[in-house]
Amino acid sequence: MAAIGNIRKHYGLLVVIVGIALLAFVLGDLFKSTNSRQTTNVATVDGKKITYQDYSNLVNMNLENVKAQNGGSLSTEDNYSVHANTLEQMIREIIMENEYEDLGLVVSGDELYDQFLGENPNQYVVQSFTNPDGSFNRELVATYIRDFQTLNPELKSNWLNFERAIKEDRLNTKYETLLKKGFYLPNKLAERIYADKNDKTSAEVYAVRYNTVADSTVVVNDADNKAFYNNNKNKYQTEATRSIDYVVFDITPSKADVDYSKKYVSDLKKDFTEIDNAANFVNANSDLAYDSTWKSRKDVPAELEQVIFDQNNGVGFVYGPYENEGYYNIAKIVAMENRSDSLMASHILVSYANALRSDATRTKEEAKALADSILNVVKKDNSKLEALAKDFSDDPSAQTNNGDLGWFTDGMMVHNFNEFVQDNKVGTIGMVETPFGYHIIKVTDRKEAAPKARLAVLAHEITPSSATYQNVFAEANKFVTENTTAEDFNKAIEEQGLNKRTYPSLRKNTNFITGISNPRQIVRWAFDENTKVGDMSTIFDLDNMYVVAVLTKSVEEGFTPYEEIADRYQFVIKKEKKGAMLAEQAKTYGTDYQKMIDNMKGEKTTVDNVTFEGRGFGNFGVEDKVIGTVIGMKEGEVSEPIVGGNGLFVVKVTKETPAAATTDYSSIVREYRTRFNNQILNNSAYSALKDNVKIEDNSILFY
Repeated sequence: MAAIGNIRKHYGLLVVIVGIALLAFVLGDLFKSTNSRQTTNVATVDGKKITYQDYSNLVNMNLENVKAQNGGSLSTEDNYSVHANTLEQMIREIIMENEYEDLGLVVSGDELYDQFLGENPNQYVVQSFTNPDGSFNRELVATYIRDFQTLNPELKSNWLNFERAIKEDRLNTKYETLLKKGFYLPNKLAERIYADKNDKTSAEVYAVRYNTVADSTVVVNDADNKAFYNNNKNKYQTEATRSIDYVVFDITPSKADVDYSKKYVSDLKKDFTEIDNAANFVNANSDLAYDSTWKSRKDVPAELEQVIFDQNNGVGFVYGPYENEGYYNIAKIVAMENRSDSLMASHILVSYANALRSDATRTKEEAKALADSILNVVKKDNSKLEALAKDFSDDPSAQTNNGDLGWFTDGMMVHNFNEFVQDNKVGTIGMVETPFGYHIIKVTDRKEAAPKARLAVLAHEITPSSATYQNVFAEANKFVTENTTAEDFNKAIEEQGLNKRTYPSLRKNTNFITGISNPRQIVRWAFDENTKVGDMSTIFDLDNMYVVAVLTKSVEEGFTPYEEIADRYQFVIKKEKKGAMLAEQAKTYGTDYQKMIDNMKGEKTTVDNVTFEGRGFGNFGVEDKVIGTVIGMKEGEVSEPIVGGNGLFVVKVTKETPAAATTDYSSIVREYRTRFNNQILNNSAYSALKDNVKIEDNSILFY
């Protein structure tokens, strides 16, 4: 039973670590649900279904894990991320499970046991079971394994999930190692790479830049656009997108709502002034809990600063109502003191069994006796505190700081500790008890004291009332009822002076639209097969707003539409037309390239040290075609006119400088091995596998 108690003490830590592991690695057996009642599929991966039931189960578990890490709260963005990451987790599991099976990668029972209790345990096991001094708690891991059958169902489930994550991590490590060991760069290829990097060629260049040709002299017709599209459409694949115009009807507090909040706190002012227990009164009547921390001038609203610190209003004085950060408030002075804002102390913590965050086994009585003994020694010779802290303190930081806590702000430490340092002179040595145990404390320094106040603030949030919601909805409903087409939508916005907003590229995974933090309803509507271009939506009821949208454009997955490419790449098409036109003009000059550039507003220059791996060609920018031509020529050769990216070129190779002879290509092998390993670490292998499987993603229907 003692072992089970020890496990339960580490339950919170295990939940957090399991959460991290689940999000970082893909679970295996968990996804194989036998529940056949749910037939709706969130996705299909190469024919293997991810059912809603399996998906929902894992989402709920991951949500709980993330909540544990975030202190129990989740934002809208966090919630969406968990849903999206869970689906990717399940897709990856299917893809990698097939890959592991094809390669024969497995983790045996003995190997998995070794991950927990072998000479070199898995890093996540070590992180999950760490002693206060940072060492691995092997005994606690053994306790989990030995007493597994006696654990409660929740602890059992968490342990099994953790075990599966460790197994998946081991499989992933094996897979990455297998890929890394597969790297091989033949000597001949290394030799070629070395030459591509270091063989240099210089050339005399005759060039006519495209920017010397007026755009007005180039006519781009529909045939040119279509030719460019057909030749380049494979470069411009696109995912499905939607474009919308939308109008937001914000739900903000009305004057009546503001007046109500002000009246609420005003009506309580008399009772608040007379009541003795201000903290209980605040907790019973306020939208914000009582805050007992001491406030200096810089910590209070400007409106309160003079009232509290300059007008000599004593304890019990109540000020307000006043508005601050979306609340109407009344504030009561509970206490006034001169306090140091920054404090410094050293300490030795003597903890005991069941104290907060304690792994100590001594009883409370034994801890008190030890603390008294240490206190007596330190009082006789305070220089011994540092050495004693390292030997006796149960604060893990004492191993590195010898008990010296450095500077800390007023209120940062647990109450009794903080007040001892605040109330005593520099050099004072004493002992206090806190939930962590007994502290032998030496006050080592403090900043000059200044006035501080402890305030009880009764706050009422200024929020829209039901009537306000109804009024704004009526306005939005009138807009929708009277305007049923895109033309009506635009006309009404102009006439009513509303702010029309545009979002040009909604995707199925879009989770933010300008001014809207939770737009998934709108995204689902925009991608619904029944929503057509020109359709107006109904009213979307979102966070503190109503939204009405109209679909203005729909692009399906595949090739980017012809119209977009033709319009977006007009400057490229014009450059190609200029190149063809200049090449035709150049024919009239034959090989008299000097005359060509004289008559065609060209230039003659030299480009030195051209390499095959280089992309820039002198000051002409990126010219891969020209560089390739130069590298392929011999010294003294002259090219035909080359239609490049930025101009028309004729080049004459003037000098070839071979790379220095070498037989040592180890640096190249290291460079390419590092590149290869980085690609593995960046999930390039998984991305390649994913690109080659058929995935039907229906997740937009579910989140």
